[in-house]
Amino acid sequence: MLCAILQPSFLHILTHICSKNTAWTIHILYLFVIHILKTPNGTFQSWLGITDEKHYILTLLMCWIHLRSISHNMDSIDDQFSNSNNFIQKLAYCLYLPTLFLGPLILYHEFVESINQPHEYWNYQRLLTFILNLVRYMFWLYVTELLLHFIYTNAIQYHSQVVQNLNSWALYGLGYCMGQFFFNKYVVIYGTCSSLCYLDNIKAPSQPKCIARIHLYSDMWKHFDRGLYKFLIRYIYVPIQKSQKYRYFGKLFASFTCFTFVFIWHGIQMNIFIWTLLNFIGIIIENIGVSIGKSKQYHKILNMYLSSRNTKRLHCMLASPLLAISAISNFYFLGGREIGNIFIQNILYDGKFIISYFV
Repeated sequence: MLCAILQPSFLHILTHICSKNTAWTIHILYLFVIHILKTPNGTFQSWLGITDEKHYILTLLMCWIHLRSISHNMDSIDDQFSNSNNFIQKLAYCLYLPTLFLGPLILYHEFVESINQPHEYWNYQRLLTFILNLVRYMFWLYVTELLLHFIYTNAIQYHSQVVQNLNSWALYGLGYCMGQFFFNKYVVIYGTCSSLCYLDNIKAPSQPKCIARIHLYSDMWKHFDRGLYKFLIRYIYVPIQKSQKYRYFGKLFASFTCFTFVFIWHGIQMNIFIWTLLNFIGIIIENIGVSIGKSKQYHKILNMYLSSRNTKRLHCMLASPLLAISAISNFYFLGGREIGNIFIQNILYDGKFIISYFV
């Protein structure tokens, strides 16, 4: 509890009168400090004398609090929220219980706007909506728990030799289940926490969109973790893009900075680096493709040689490799470098993966 209170207090003292550039420097340096504190069985854990599970929860808590501290700091520097640079209000925001440990991320200006709304007492409709949503998320929790007794998606990742011996279709099925179970987890976590926020009349991001119906890189980032996406756009992407003289270079550099931040925040590990690098490459290729697709010459060629149905087929063929890269990046993120390498080896020596994505 003392760590949870001291972190936003310490950051408030360091950054509340700084410029944005200085504040960002302090926040990035503090992320490296958190990365050091994450070390299993390290000095921090030994000093506190806590178990691995408690150490993991504490460092997870510190990561979420740090994002909220950045959001408060950046919004407080802006003139619009200069009057709300209140330390007690910052603590209320950083330590707001429904989102304290697991998210989702609520930006500071959204939190302030929510608590400044006229107070509304609970009514029958509000309580009924909360109960129905809670039943809904508990249903998916127990469905996921039941399936994990038969599909060992999480446990098998710790046995690379077993994964190595799987045939192609079983391996790709495992890859799909890795993503789907990860999605189910976030539906339950974000959905339940957002429902608790709803009772307090706090506007919180909704649960992620199902990954099985997302085929674009940009949509995955927009609709999976909506709070983190808005954070990256508001505090990193838009300010950097506006500061650049050349538009396309500004977009490229802003995207690179966003993914660099994501890499540092999630953990400075090789599998996280591969995940962010592949995502960055995918976003760049997608943006190039979208730019070409908007050109008049491109549409003229399509209308001249292809029907509308064949145009859709062409777009699917062009987008399929990007979808494959997206899947590969998630294999590294969810399973680690060793599991990701196994998928890469099978993809390189087995054409079924590419064929299945084109189909």
